[in-house]
Amino acid sequence: MKLQLKNCLYMMAGGALFSLTVNLFLTPLQLYNGGITGISQLLRDLVVNVFHINPGFDLTGVFNLLLNIPIFIFAYTRLSKNFVGYSIITVVSQAITMIVVPIPSKPLINDVFVTILLAAVIGAFGSSLSFKGRGSGGGLDILGIYQSQKKGATVGKLYLVVNSLIYFICFIFYNFEIAVYSLVYSFIFAQFLDRFHHHNLEVSVMVFTKNKDIKYLVNSKIRRGATYWDGAGAFTNTPIEIFVTIVAQSEVDELKKMIHGMDPNAFIAITENLKVSGGFEKRLI
Repeated sequence: MKLQLKNCLYMMAGGALFSLTVNLFLTPLQLYNGGITGISQLLRDLVVNVFHINPGFDLTGVFNLLLNIPIFIFAYTRLSKNFVGYSIITVVSQAITMIVVPIPSKPLINDVFVTILLAAVIGAFGSSLSFKGRGSGGGLDILGIYQSQKKGATVGKLYLVVNSLIYFICFIFYNFEIAVYSLVYSFIFAQFLDRFHHHNLEVSVMVFTKNKDIKYLVNSKIRRGATYWDGAGAFTNTPIEIFVTIVAQSEVDELKKMIHGMDPNAFIAITENLKVSGGFEKRLI
């Protein structure tokens, strides 16, 4: 129950932080996100500027919520229901924040690059909170996760096609600067999201223990494979078991807690910044 509440708070905070960057930093400069949020911004412009419908609040959040509904329906039967539920919380939080928070009449910061950097850092941190809460920011995040589970599928192409279309529209209907600045923002955002999002980082964990049952919990609880062999202490010649496993950075704390719960004297060596190829399963959720 505590974990579920904690995850819900992560989702709400993540959605709110991301949306604040849209309303406070990007929209005053007429800059555009990638993904479903970017499409929602373009739909807002269409409704306001072409159909002259202005309800008095930013419509991006409304369109973002509406566009995510069919994605949630699609994902509900194909991905974890908890993951979809947490993602819904994020998208609702995004929509409420975009509707409630007023957009400044002029940019809060005159320097465009400083604004882009702030928006990218804060927005990426917010998105990473959503992933930390076992959900996502909705939209292409969900479709990308679904696609990543299909053998031979490439998530990058999905993002590339959608975002290229968004920024091409910005170039055609607005101007070159808006398209380029929006593209720069998306690039910086992606770089910081990779820094914040520990699911993308792999580490090697080597464990020296007298409890031979720990390795089986790695299989059943963490759902990772492990290779083990018998060893002995050089000074005492005491028999020990050694096993090594590769896990995501986000799984390390859970693994350490589990190991020390079964053997408080277990010795754990962790190697970071690995380059892993082969059968390692990337888990975004």
